[in-house]
Formats: sequence, C-alpha cells, structure tokens
Amino acid sequence: MSSNGLSYSRRTGFRTDENAKPNLKEQQAQSTQKQSLRDRKVLGVISNGTLNTRQDTKQVQKPSVKQTQHIEEKVQDEDDHEYDVSGFVMEPMSPLMNDKIVQEITQAYLKHSIDHLDPTDEDTFDVSMVAEYGNEIFNYLHELEYKFAPNPRYADEVQNELTWDHRSTLMNWLVQLHGRFNLLPETLFLTVNIIDRFLSNKTISLSRFQLCGAVALFIAAKYEEINVPTIQQMIYMVGDQFTVTEFLRAEKFMIEVLKFEFGWPGPMSFLRRGSKADDYDNEVRTVAKYFIEVTIMDPRFVASAPSWLAAGAQFLARRMLGRGRWTDLHVFYTGYTAEQLEPLAEVLEECCLHASEHHQAIYEKYCERRFKRSARYVRDYLETLYNEE
Repeated sequence: MSSNGLSYSRRTGFRTDENAKPNLKEQQAQSTQKQSLRDRKVLGVISNGTLNTRQDTKQVQKPSVKQTQHIEEKVQDEDDHEYDVSGFVMEPMSPLMNDKIVQEITQAYLKHSIDHLDPTDEDTFDVSMVAEYGNEIFNYLHELEYKFAPNPRYADEVQNELTWDHRSTLMNWLVQLHGRFNLLPETLFLTVNIIDRFLSNKTISLSRFQLCGAVALFIAAKYEEINVPTIQQMIYMVGDQFTVTEFLRAEKFMIEVLKFEFGWPGPMSFLRRGSKADDYDNEVRTVAKYFIEVTIMDPRFVASAPSWLAAGAQFLARRMLGRGRWTDLHVFYTGYTAEQLEPLAEVLEECCLHASEHHQAIYEKYCERRFKRSARYVRDYLETLYNEE
C-alpha cells in the first residue's frame, strides 16, 4: 500500500480503488476464511427499537445475536433473488420529445398561463406559497434537476467493486433506516441523489459502501430536517463498524467532492405542483408517493428528472384510481404529456408486479395503514388487470 493511498483512507474514511480488493469474488472468499476471527455486520443491521428524533431520545437495545444472524441471512437471500436488475443498466430512462409533444405543451401553456394572480386560487392568498414567483421558481428547479443529475452508468464506468445489485441492497436498508428515524420524504430522495452523485465522481470499495449511505443520509437530514439523528445513532445503525472520527472525515470528504451543492430539487416539490390540477386529491398523492419511492430502487431511474418521475407517478395513480384522462391542465402544471408518461407508467407497473423482489422494504412500508395500504391496492389492481388480459 502506497503512502498516498494510506493518507487518503485516513483523511476521508473512504478506501480508494488502489486499496480495494482485486474483485468481489476474491473479497467474499477472504471474508469467509476470516469469519471465525471477526464477523463483519452487513447491510440490514437495524435495531428493532424505534428511533424517533422528533421525540425524546430513549435508550435502544441492540439486536441479539440470533436476530443479527437472521437479518444477515435475509439480506444474503435478497442478493440471490431471481429478479435481476443488471439488464437495465444500459438503458437509463428519460422523457420522449418530438414536434407533436412540443406543440401539445405549448398549447397547454397558452391556454392556462395568465399574467396576473388568479383570485379563485386559494394559493394566491397564502403568503407562504409565494404565488407571484411560482412560475419562475419552478423554471429554476427544472434547471437544477439536470445540473445535479448523476452519471446513469457510474456502476460500470466509475466503480470497480460496486454493482447495481449492491445499490439496491443499500437503498432497501436506507428506506428502513429512514423510517426508523421518522424523517421527511425529501430527506430520503436527497440522500439517494447525494449517493449517486458522489459515486459518479469517486471510486470506493465495497467495505465502505454502507458508510457512504449512512453519511449521505446524515447530510441530507441536516439539509432538510429540524431535528436530525446524532452521530452516535448513525454509527450504531451501521453496527458500530466505524468510529466517530472516521464518520466525520467521510462526511467532510463527501461534502467537498460535491462542492457543498445540495440544492437538488426532489420529486415531492413537483408532485405538489402537479397536484394542483387534481385539487390536491389525497388518494392520488398517496399512491403517487409509493410509485416515486419505487423509482429509487431501479437503476434505470438514477439520472431521470424528478419532475418526470413525479408526473409519471401521478399519471399512473390517476389511472388506477379511475380519475379520468390526463388533461391539458395536468400538462400545464407538470410540463409532460400523456405520451411522455406512458413508457414510465409501464415500467412502474412492471416493478410493482415484482414488488417482493424489486422493493420489499418500500412495499411493506406502503402496506401500512398510514399510507392507506396503497401498495396492497396497487398489487391487487395489477393482478386483476393482468389476469383478465
């Protein structure tokens, strides 16, 4: 190991490609031989106790050895599922664009765009909505979503040890961790963007991948939340694999790599904008949130515009709930036509048909009563639809 590589590892907390093991198979073989000496905790070491940072912090007991072994076996089984995402890597998705679509969007804007505030719109009288600047704000957000888009093929072009399967396992764990801390949806989506942007620029080893996810969630929580998890809680959640010093060095390095730029606009802002066309239909928004979270598990959506994902989720939710066709008012508020959203809706249906393999943690989350059991409704809808066909 060179002195430069050693300095880099100590300074950042991440291991460079120079210090990484030759390949994944060799690493797994070596870890199996050393298992009797030191068991490394894998992704999924999440306490059964609820850590809610919005309430008083209480002492949480660590899981027992049997619980930890059960979680490790479950995670290993998830890696062996038949549902393979590797075939999607070379086909990142983005919205279609042609003369017909441009004409349809232009007509919608000419029909519904006005140069004064609408007195019949309740947002006009809500100071916090700053309706006077609504169009300018969202035009700027559309610029940022492309400025802060990651490399859609970073697993092949940048990383040596990491694969899309590893990313899916990490996302599954982050969804559970995000739920344990009861964080905002915006925090989860920003976390995913931070991870993907960081991995688009720096090569890290597999042994530091979970640290990367934990640090990204910590940074995103600082940006979006009022009350954030403590460093001790974050280190506990990764199985006490890293020290406070290592965690802080990794955080500093990640922030420097991303140049302190965390203004990526998540899909929730665009979903709220599009919901104006539905008069803020709560059922549509809840099902749409499920579809949006599904996209974080799939490598095809790594660099997709969040505005497109939000519009596609709303489009499919309206279809399943029988809310009628996609109108020109929806085109005005979302910026996307039905022709642009149909391919996305088809892929989302495919993902939801394989929910247990594709996004198990998200499916279980949205089967809860607080989310109106929307995941179960989607599953029953698709099963009935495809059985009839």
